[in-house]
Amino acid sequence: MKKLLVYSLSLFMFAILFFSIASADVIPGNSHPLDRCVKIVNLDKFPDMYLIAYITGPMVDKYETYIIKKDECLSKGYKFNQLKILAVKKSYLDSIGIDNFNPFKKILKKDIKLNKNLNCYYDSSDENSPCLDNIEDWQEEVLSDKNVFVSDEEINPYGGYIDQNDSLIKEEINYSIAKFSDGKLVLYKSQQISEYNDGTPKKIETFDNSSNNNSSNDSDDNELNDQNSQLNKTIPVPVENLDASLPSPELIKIEPIKRNFWQSIVCFFQKLFTGSCQ
Repeated sequence: MKKLLVYSLSLFMFAILFFSIASADVIPGNSHPLDRCVKIVNLDKFPDMYLIAYITGPMVDKYETYIIKKDECLSKGYKFNQLKILAVKKSYLDSIGIDNFNPFKKILKKDIKLNKNLNCYYDSSDENSPCLDNIEDWQEEVLSDKNVFVSDEEINPYGGYIDQNDSLIKEEINYSIAKFSDGKLVLYKSQQISEYNDGTPKKIETFDNSSNNNSSNDSDDNELNDQNSQLNKTIPVPVENLDASLPSPELIKIEPIKRNFWQSIVCFFQKLFTGSCQ
């Protein structure tokens, strides 16, 4: 009886897990797919380095890695997986092989203490810390290899589905390597190309690393701004450059109206009673 109960509970938990994953893959209503391609485009400027895709997540056993190639769309597999971009020296990776490459190790966070009353573990440096049953839950992944540089850029190559009313159907997002510094790989979004299904022209945006991705130069906007700036410019024309053949504007000369004595008397009374004289 006990074995039957354990078997039933196991089957029930498996069914819940299966249907939760399956339901996450259901195509949402009133939506259409978005074709997204994310690339890293200036790999050839760093011939001594490999760029590595490091993938973890619910559908990955520990981790997966692959070498990123120039102008190749990135992939992370299942949509809920996480993707990190790493850089590693070619000489180092060639010596150990990518199958033996795991730059992270798990260590226990410092200041973890045991609450003997509750028999759980908490972070003594944080007054709002939760108390967890297993000390392993306080482990964190840290970089363990000085030959590796890790990017903090959050890159999601999965397009998925977007609202049906959104006319965007395809986008290409290009990242560039800025530098390697203090164990960090610094990437920035250098270009984004968007295509639409409603006749909207293809949109090309470029981004400058020095402005932290906040300055975009849309080719259409630039052209429009240039035209507007020309329209708003006032260009003075020197008097000596005026064409003498053009007709001069005519001046209207206003002369006083002449009245006789009686007309002047009548005008006086008109002004007195009506305020004007015709």
